[in-house]
Amino acid sequence: MRRTLISIAVLLVLLVCGATGYVFYSDRTGAKPATSNALTSYKAPSLPKPSSPNPNAAEGAAVDAIDSPVSVGQNTSITIQTNRGSTCTISVTYNGVASKDSGLGPKKADDYGTITWSWTVDKTAAIGTWPVKVTCAYNGRTAFVQGDLQVTK
Repeated sequence: MRRTLISIAVLLVLLVCGATGYVFYSDRTGAKPATSNALTSYKAPSLPKPSSPNPNAAEGAAVDAIDSPVSVGQNTSITIQTNRGSTCTISVTYNGVASKDSGLGPKKADDYGTITWSWTVDKTAAIGTWPVKVTCAYNGRTAFVQGDLQVTK
C-alpha cells in the first residue's frame, strides 16, 4: 500500500513538471493555436457591383419595407427599391397635414436602387392609417409608390 501511494505521488510530480515544461517551451517557441490564423485570414465574399440601368429604362418603384404600426412620437422608416441613381422625394401626411420632419428630404438611390427614409411620427398625428407617398425620377421618367403607415397610441 505504501509503495502504491509513493508511486502515485511520483507520477503526479512528473505530470506537473512535464506540463509546466511544455507550457514554458510552447511560449518560448511562439507556437500558436491553429484556429487563430483561420479567423484572421477569412475574407467575406463581395457582391458584384450592379451595372447602371439603360438610359431608356422605365422608372419603377416599390415599397420594400415599412415600419408599421408605430406609436405617436416614435421613429419609423420606409425602404423602397427603384433604379440605381434615381432621385426620389417623400411626403407623409397625417390627417391632411404634411409632416415637416427633417428625415423626409429628397434622396438618391444607391448602387442597388435602395433608399431608406427614417423619421419621427409627429406628436400631433392622429391615430389612423396615413399615406407615405414616394415619387422617383430617372432620365425624365417618373414612378409613384405609396405605403400605408398605421399610427397607434
